[in-house]
Order: sequence, then structure tokens, then C-alpha cells
Amino acid sequence: MKDLSDIAISAVAAAVQDLMEQEPKEAPFELGAPWTHHPNPEELERLAKLHRRIQRKQRALSALIGERKTIMDRCIRRQRRTKGKN
Repeated sequence: MKDLSDIAISAVAAAVQDLMEQEPKEAPFELGAPWTHHPNPEELERLAKLHRRIQRKQRALSALIGERKTIMDRCIRRQRRTKGKN
């Protein structure tokens, strides 16, 4: 039989995932950590919102880094062509 805290964590995880735009591949905001047994409902709601914001910012940052890498690769190819190292 599951411990009551495990059931509570599972319930919180399900509620948070319902609030999220897409299902995460990992548990939101470290739900297995000991501190996650103690937040009140307002804090859980705030944690869910923060988690969504962090995920969006991480996706945006990944897109920017990808664009930078594309430009860098084009410049490297130009540099190599200029030096005759094609």
C-alpha cells in the first residue's frame, strides 16, 4: 500500500499537469523532493505557474541558441571557403 505522502504527491502532480499546456516528461518542480510535502495550496498554484514560465523560457532560449548555431555554422563555412579549405 502506498504511503499517504506518496498519494498526496501523485495527486498534486496530476493537478499540476492538468494546469500545464503540455504534459511534461519529468515531474514538475521536483515533486519527489522532501520540501514538496509542505507547501500550502496557494504555494502549489504559484509553483505550477512558475514551472510553466520556466519551461517556456527554456524553450525560447533553446530556439535562440539554435538560431545562433545556424548563423555560426554558415559563417564558418564562408570562412573555410574564403581560405580555400572547402
